[in-house]
Amino acid sequence: MAASVTPRGTVAAAGRPWLVLAVVLIGTFMAVLDVAIVNVAIPSIREDLHASFGEVQLVISAYTLTYASLLVTGGRLGDLFGRKRMFMLGLALFSTASAACGIAPSSGVLIGARAVQGIGGAMLYPQVLAILQLTFEGEARTRALGIFGSVAGIAAVAGQVLGGALLALNVFGLGWRPTFLVNVPLGVLAIVAAFAILPPDEHERRGSLDLGGVVLTAATLALLIVPLVEGRELGWPLWTLVSLVLSLCGAGAFFAYERRISARGGSPLVRLDLFRNAAFASGVPIAALFTAAYAGFLLLLAVYLQVGLGFSPLQAALTYTPNATGFFVASLAAPRLVPLLGRHVLSVGYVVAAFGLLASAATAAAAGGNLAGWQLAPSLFVAGVGQGLGMSPLVGTIIGSLEARDAGSGAGVVTTTLQVGNALGVALIGLIFFGLLGARQAPADYATTFASVLPVSAGLLALAAVLVSRMPHTPGEAANALIERLPGWAEGFAYSMFLMTGGRMADSLFHEILGHVSQRRLQRTQTAPVALGDFLAFHFDAAGEDTAWLHYLMREALAYGAGEIPHESDRLPVIQAQVDEIRRRQSASLLPGDMDPALLRLFAFALASYPRMLPQITRMTTGLAPDDPRFVQIWESLLRRIGAQLESARTAPLA
Repeated sequence: MAASVTPRGTVAAAGRPWLVLAVVLIGTFMAVLDVAIVNVAIPSIREDLHASFGEVQLVISAYTLTYASLLVTGGRLGDLFGRKRMFMLGLALFSTASAACGIAPSSGVLIGARAVQGIGGAMLYPQVLAILQLTFEGEARTRALGIFGSVAGIAAVAGQVLGGALLALNVFGLGWRPTFLVNVPLGVLAIVAAFAILPPDEHERRGSLDLGGVVLTAATLALLIVPLVEGRELGWPLWTLVSLVLSLCGAGAFFAYERRISARGGSPLVRLDLFRNAAFASGVPIAALFTAAYAGFLLLLAVYLQVGLGFSPLQAALTYTPNATGFFVASLAAPRLVPLLGRHVLSVGYVVAAFGLLASAATAAAAGGNLAGWQLAPSLFVAGVGQGLGMSPLVGTIIGSLEARDAGSGAGVVTTTLQVGNALGVALIGLIFFGLLGARQAPADYATTFASVLPVSAGLLALAAVLVSRMPHTPGEAANALIERLPGWAEGFAYSMFLMTGGRMADSLFHEILGHVSQRRLQRTQTAPVALGDFLAFHFDAAGEDTAWLHYLMREALAYGAGEIPHESDRLPVIQAQVDEIRRRQSASLLPGDMDPALLRLFAFALASYPRMLPQITRMTTGLAPDDPRFVQIWESLLRRIGAQLESARTAPLA
């Protein structure tokens, strides 16, 4: 079972949650940066270490393999032994391995150090999401997860740009080595800051590490990722195809083993019941599609610019800069859009990114082999904006619906999915690109092939947008940007159109608004204060958001009387939940047990809604409008007195 941590622990008490965010984001930046930064250094590494192309491929895949294979294990270790402890150990291992990479005398040492680097990254990265889930709540959590997504995306972008800049500067004549050594001072800084700022681990050591699950996970992902990374260059020999088939068998064996562990009451590496959460289960494939599209795009652009057109690493980095700028700006803006658009920030992002990629393909096709880097700037900027919107809220959208205790396990699953999607994207897009290119090597051939294959990445993004639209809503999420922000008059107009036409007009809009109102009222039922007087005052205050809805109810009553109304079945669950809440209070001896809970619900609705439903009567009776602060004060005072009287009568049943 995952660790149990108080969300408002020592960090929140000390008022330092945003310092915690800053610390863990250093680790995030390092882990993601190293997935991308080595790509631009490949030619220099190969020349300096006299490495074969296969050895250079292993420099990339050694990190990817250990990183992806052990992410779930890293999340589970954090659950068992403490997130702060594992974060700091991961940083230390990652930084030490980075130093070893930077001074590696041979390709063999570099490959081994990269594998250790991946282990360190897998130890620290899942702790980041778990710490954020446990440190922040509500809107602050949404912002924190959005910033996390921004930094993760920016790190992937910065890997290309920073790598090209370091190689061009040739710092101290070290060539490619600073691309690894840059992690060392960052790691030391992060370790010191983590020790001083992160809260002490408050975990329960229950269960043990599922070693069988660790072995099966690592073996399955190795069987999948190694042939995907190496297969194309080797011409897809038989062992790569056998390995891919065996990866499917390994996945089946892993899930069967994890189910047996759970059935015996053990502690599985991956709690499969996480996938009973519909938002989580439907979000994981979206993560894979986005990273597959993004990784494929990066591969195509790098090959097209550096191999096809002969750009230097610095020229390629400068060409890529508009995309990085768009990504950066959109990543920072995305958390602010989440309260307005909800998960549809992702939909907008994927559609915009797909449009940008298609425009880039058209630009390349028109320019042929004579492309200047600036010609791609507008379309790459648009693609970057979409990618930033599609990355920043992605992880938060997927794991935001999980309980805090599941944060570590969920983070491990999501980050593993991102890496598997990355490998799948490189393999799929690379296979199509080099298959179409064949033996042709002219710049114009690269341009034509680039323009033909880039729409595949756009298609993956379009599919991701479709899946986002089918994700279930989670509590507190904005269901629809227009409806979520409709002013009272517009909401009232929609209600009126629906009512006047007998439901023949504005039905879909009415249904959407009804769903929003129902969700809002259910949330109130769950978050209302315990004391009855405060409970009544809370609902009166909250009813100010429902003025248009209350007015519609009055018109509906005139139209239908006591007869059946449209969408009645959609409203009954909310009313039943409110009645059940009255029953719960009665069973807890907070209300007289012999009073009918349905009648008490009507009583509470009348007290909370009457002044706003009949404002003219309120004005004539008290001389004050229902929204006047003076009326609000005296009415809430009366509600609290009535609540106190009812609570005092719970031991003396009323006749």
